[in-house]
Amino acid sequence: MMPQREAKIPTGAPSAARRLRRPLAAFLRRFGLSVAFVLAGLLGGLGYALFAPTTYTATAFVLVVENGNGESGPAAVSFAQAYGRLAPLPETLANSSIPLPPHEAGDTRDHIQASTSPDTPLIRLAGSARTPRAAAAFANAAADALVRYGTLHRADTGVRVALMTLAQPPAEPSSPNLPLGVAAGTGSGVLLAGLSAAVMSGRRGGGRRAPARRAAVPAQTGAGRVEVRS
Repeated sequence: MMPQREAKIPTGAPSAARRLRRPLAAFLRRFGLSVAFVLAGLLGGLGYALFAPTTYTATAFVLVVENGNGESGPAAVSFAQAYGRLAPLPETLANSSIPLPPHEAGDTRDHIQASTSPDTPLIRLAGSARTPRAAAAFANAAADALVRYGTLHRADTGVRVALMTLAQPPAEPSSPNLPLGVAAGTGSGVLLAGLSAAVMSGRRGGGRRAPARRAAVPAQTGAGRVEVRS
């Protein structure tokens, strides 16, 4: 019967692991909190981008022009600013012939946002909803309401509101945005990591300060002279 050979256990792997363990432990003691903040921010942004409710946004445009020549003068720009503030109000939306999608009472500002330019009498009406058709319906209802409201007050204002483009159901959601969500979460984590590193650095710097020297105490010598000892 042939004697069995004993299996040789490599000794290099444990020693290499021990050599790596010390610098890794030092790295984690110094930067572990910062790394945790960055990872938490990244995972938070990723989780929001993956599980946040989907929102679609559609856009319609209306233009304010003067009655006389149909041009866009200073008066049209001023009234465009005013009409932009009135667009999301329920009192203005009541003039629309396009029915609004089902929504909770009083939250039209969450579904309709109006924006204007200081240089041109153009009003951008953005509708937001959970479905593409509802988003377009909010934007078009706001545009139709603003045109009808402007027509009712045309004699008083001297301007009219004309529809430029109706909103179309968007093909893709406007939020959540995966790259943007991850970037925002990671940026927040980096900011917290930097603040924590600054705080910890300040604490370590304060602990390393040399102790204050003791106050000098005068001492009487044998010859009657006063000697200052520190």
